[in-house]
Amino acid sequence: MFNFKKNFFYKISGFSLRSNNIFVFGAWFGERFGDNPKYLLMEMLNSNAFKNKKFIWVGNDSLAKKINDRRITFVQRNSFKSIFYQLRAKNFFFTHGYQDFGDYSFLKGAKCFQLWHGFPIKRIGADSPITPNEGKKIYEKYQYFLANSTVMAERMKTAFSRYGAQNENILIASTPRVDYLRENSNNFSLKSVIKNKLGIDSRKFVITYLPTFRDRSNEIFSFQKSNNKEFDRMLKKKNAILLERQHFVKRRLNIGNRTGNYFDLDETIDTQDILLITDLLISDYSSVYVDFITLDKPIIHFLYDGNNYLKKDRGIYASEPRTEFAGPIAYTMSDLISLINERKGTFEKYRKNAIKNLKFDYNSNLRFIDLYKNSLNN
Repeated sequence: MFNFKKNFFYKISGFSLRSNNIFVFGAWFGERFGDNPKYLLMEMLNSNAFKNKKFIWVGNDSLAKKINDRRITFVQRNSFKSIFYQLRAKNFFFTHGYQDFGDYSFLKGAKCFQLWHGFPIKRIGADSPITPNEGKKIYEKYQYFLANSTVMAERMKTAFSRYGAQNENILIASTPRVDYLRENSNNFSLKSVIKNKLGIDSRKFVITYLPTFRDRSNEIFSFQKSNNKEFDRMLKKKNAILLERQHFVKRRLNIGNRTGNYFDLDETIDTQDILLITDLLISDYSSVYVDFITLDKPIIHFLYDGNNYLKKDRGIYASEPRTEFAGPIAYTMSDLISLINERKGTFEKYRKNAIKNLKFDYNSNLRFIDLYKNSLNN
């Protein structure tokens, strides 16, 4: 019955008259005002090409206070008003799918842009052994997909083939959230504001731990709970602070706690802002490191559970993960501490290797918004 209702609402939405002047954005099932949709919206607000457009952000109630720009209309997810705009608007931008706007899709006949929320290092969509049938429903069809390299485009084509992805509708350009990092990499005023908001001394060396989630493992590592005295001493010696945030899907720690030089970040802090103030990133298979590459700072891949992720979880695309890593691997805390103490130049060869194998063109200034503006002119 549930699927019947979803099919019915999707089909009848195809008869709706849509306005090309209404743009609707959403992210992370309504839980976040962030990621590619947020930064694309900011770019559009700063462009004369979109000055007469109406901008809608759909999300959960908790986001209403975060949107203080009068040019943006906030609409509650699953409300009648959100359904109205799903039926009325022509252009939709999101990180996951129609679920960013509500439990039902009213998007037939609209132009839907799947901006996604990360580079596919891990297998996603139909390529994942956990979700091999993803995208088979008729209400899960989208018109355009954004990729920031030819490698990502190939992976999206297979992962989202049932959603409608094919060579002709995968747009290759830099992602809005990476545009934000590139444009603000030397914005020391903004970085100061972010640090002040978190209560971080401007003189501190910032180490950030942002791991991916594990579908088939309950083993979650936390620096704050590890009680490693050697790591404590290293932080004090470097005048460093460790920022930590577990993945959105698997958060199991208390949020917003601070103990000494350890700070467990909550969801109110935007990931891109965290990356901007980070001096050294610790991650694993999370694609957050791919965004961080553009800042030309050290990255360490901390695989605390060895090769268990490769053996037991959804797997990754590369036959050898090291070919796509942007930094050295640490398996133990001792390895990690030694690598943190390395000079910055030590990490450069890994960064160049990742750029080469993931086929990024950092000399290109082509942005997604530029492609979109060109489509308006044509």
